[in-house]
Amino acid sequence: MDTLRIEFLEEVDRPAMCRMLEDSGDVAPDVLLRHRRPSSLYTTFVAVHGGAIEGMLTGSFDSNVAESGAFESYELPVAPHAFLDRIHVHSAVRHAGVGSALISAYAAEAVERGCTFVASTIDVSSDPTARIMFFRQCGFRVVGQENFGARPADILGGTPGRRRPV
Repeated sequence: MDTLRIEFLEEVDRPAMCRMLEDSGDVAPDVLLRHRRPSSLYTTFVAVHGGAIEGMLTGSFDSNVAESGAFESYELPVAPHAFLDRIHVHSAVRHAGVGSALISAYAAEAVERGCTFVASTIDVSSDPTARIMFFRQCGFRVVGQENFGARPADILGGTPGRRRPV
């Protein structure tokens, strides 16, 4: 039986990740184009099941979100903060735990790298209701309909088996 694995993206797997994004049918062309090339700003995680990439997450681990002022309603711990850039799960496997597994791996890596807070901004280009619910279920506090954040421990919630990708 194949299990879901969360891994760091290997460059050899970038074309497969881009095919997953394209096949999902709901990724903007500019976003797809951005992921066709490696980024020096973000680390990419992929969710692999049965040899196929089913989801991806990009984020950084060296931010100070206090500088932007966008997260002033949070009691921010001292930086560094992790900034989640994008998460995408193929439309055919949503609601199967892929997204939450990616978030957990990202939070575990944030802890490993000494980050005290994980923050991001929700894409509000379309109805964000499902996105807001997803991030809340993952342990984030959502302010308004745009910003969300949490301490990594709030995301990990002490759930057994949540660890960094190997």
